[in-house]
Amino acid sequence: MDDPTGQLERRTLTPAVLASALFVAASAVFAVTFVAGRGGLDMPVASRGPVAVVSPGPSLVGPTAPPPTPQGTPVPASFPPPTTVPATAAPTVAPTPGPTVPTATLDPDDPLFALPECPDRPGCFLYVIQRSDTMSGIVSRYLLSLTVVLALNPELADPSVIVTGQTLYLGRSPFVRLAPCPDQPACSQYVVVSGDSLAGIAARFGLTVERIRDQNPGMPRPLSVGQVIELPHPT
Repeated sequence: MDDPTGQLERRTLTPAVLASALFVAASAVFAVTFVAGRGGLDMPVASRGPVAVVSPGPSLVGPTAPPPTPQGTPVPASFPPPTTVPATAAPTVAPTPGPTVPTATLDPDDPLFALPECPDRPGCFLYVIQRSDTMSGIVSRYLLSLTVVLALNPELADPSVIVTGQTLYLGRSPFVRLAPCPDQPACSQYVVVSGDSLAGIAARFGLTVERIRDQNPGMPRPLSVGQVIELPHPT
């Protein structure tokens, strides 16, 4: 028995149908070739308006890390601002100190400060003897040592005899009335007066004869009035 479906399919593939298919295919090939020869189709492109850039809002997760520097791009070095160095003054050469006048450290409440000071002799004070004064009374009033007072006043022939109006030199050290030795610390110059002996001078200033001789090599003997000898201060 014949299949009606197969007869229908055979009736569909007729020469007319084949011819139509070939025509359509040939038209398509022609159209493509034609368009390609004219440079293709110009498709209209919609114009784009300005692109709105939306700034990102504040970050909630902390500061944003700086964008990475492209590899090979030199990064400028950061240097601190230059520091201005003040010009250093040339060192000043301190003047060479001259000889110092020997002095004793006095308490601010020392009663000697009530008296006038000796000119250019720190630690030395002047006292003018009054009527009814005695040497022991003066020594007691100003808390002095009689030995020091006698050393400061070699002009006194007899310390028990003092004259009203006479000036006494007072101080805490027997050297405060003497001039300092030039260019030598802890040393004073003494001018010999009438009646002086080397032993007497040594006893008056708390020294030994040998030490005075060592300080004054070649010192002539005997001593003469007006002769200047150097006296080292006792240590």
